[in-house]
Amino acid sequence: MKLLRRASYRAIPWRNGRGMTHRIASSPRDAGYDDLDWQVTRPEISADCPFSNLPGLDRQFLLVEGGGLTIRIRCPREGIAFERRIDAPLQPFAFRGDWEVDCALHDGPVHALNVMTRRGRVGARLEIIEPGAAQRVAKPAGESLLAYVARGPVDACRTWGKATLAADDSILVDEEGAAEIAIAPAASRGARLVLVRLHARDALR
Repeated sequence: MKLLRRASYRAIPWRNGRGMTHRIASSPRDAGYDDLDWQVTRPEISADCPFSNLPGLDRQFLLVEGGGLTIRIRCPREGIAFERRIDAPLQPFAFRGDWEVDCALHDGPVHALNVMTRRGRVGARLEIIEPGAAQRVAKPAGESLLAYVARGPVDACRTWGKATLAADDSILVDEEGAAEIAIAPAASRGARLVLVRLHARDALR
């Protein structure tokens, strides 16, 4: 288990240069947009803008903080043209990186969580949990698990001991075999975690 503190996230520019994001984790580590299998980032959107074009990548986008935004999607060759209003936190919205996407903010800057996976090679399943007491989170063999603390603090435990994570910290469990962690709120109720389960596509068959 790797503890990933907010202060350690690397700031990187969007591919189109229109904004900045903070990389939480990726595979391969530090891979560029053309080479990554998966990546989880924390973008900050401070103005209406287009999203980067990312051929071959699938994306899942969640609002973490802020007044929300409307995402507009176009893909003429596929006959796709629609808008999606996103103003409720922690509700995943999936779309293709190949599509033309731009956004309009509703009420000032927003912070989001962005999960990218290489189409046909890696898949991601997102779960939102609200631990009211200690609970165990299992990671099957062959899967990588990233737990992002959207609301904290929380305590995470394994056999070697316990660590407390604040909001915007993460845990990465990427050993090959099956593993398990215990998670509990470290203070009053209200903790929220996003579990990002990453798996090779052949593992889904």
